[in-house]
Amino acid sequence: MIKITTEEEKQVKHPLLLEIYDCMFKAIMLDPENRDYLRGMIHYITGIPLSELENITIENSDYLINNKKDKKMRSDIIISVGNRYINIEMNKSYYEGVFRKDSAYFEKISANVYNNSEDYIDAKEVIQICFDNFSHFEEQQEIYIFAYKEVNRNFKLPENPLRYYINLAYIKKMCYNKPVVNLSIFEKYCLLLLAETSEYAKVIAGDDIVMKKVSNKLDKLSSDEKMIGLYDAEVEEEKIRRTQIISAQKQGINEEKRKIAKNLLQQNIDINTIITATGLTKKEIESL
Repeated sequence: MIKITTEEEKQVKHPLLLEIYDCMFKAIMLDPENRDYLRGMIHYITGIPLSELENITIENSDYLINNKKDKKMRSDIIISVGNRYINIEMNKSYYEGVFRKDSAYFEKISANVYNNSEDYIDAKEVIQICFDNFSHFEEQQEIYIFAYKEVNRNFKLPENPLRYYINLAYIKKMCYNKPVVNLSIFEKYCLLLLAETSEYAKVIAGDDIVMKKVSNKLDKLSSDEKMIGLYDAEVEEEKIRRTQIISAQKQGINEEKRKIAKNLLQQNIDINTIITATGLTKKEIESL
């Protein structure tokens, strides 16, 4: 079993797949060997029959740039199948604006679809699936389905676009004490994305052919020097970022202390008293 701390109930930390950049997520989802896993995941989330997901085409994940001021946006995965486009996003952590970002991607894809269609009737339907590595909504459940509704009477718009949010943190928390045999296929699929070790992935996969392929891919990626290098680089980048923030904070605090010390000196306050009040050294105060 994977140990989950209190903090991890809010956000799953350091899972094998999610933390080694989004390329790991794509490496699993976009691997032709794992196409049945991708189909199954979409099926269990949206209810689209597997027979309708047979001929999946992976589209370019770069959005069209309308002009030089248009910011370049990248989506994790865009799939074309039948009369649908399916956008799959991975949200590794919560931050203010994450849902607006998802909306921007969704609307951008929809706009491109309609721009490339001769009319609005035959335009492809756009569906978005977002995997959230955090719990945000008050009501805890595995899948949230969002659609446009009338505020007072809950009427849905005709041909209403759907967006699905998968609460990975909740799934991990709820499945922690469950025997593997009691897990649903969908829960197992999600737990593979959260596997902290290849050994755990193998336990979840069991004898299932589709999940064993994913487990084998995870095992290969976790030992891949290039992927490990990316992980190390990401960890190092995060350390540098935290260091810069702490350094800036300390500089701000020290600057404020120097201002206080200067004011106290101007009032002829004893230097030992200023040292006690500000925490600055005698040499630092004398330099003022």
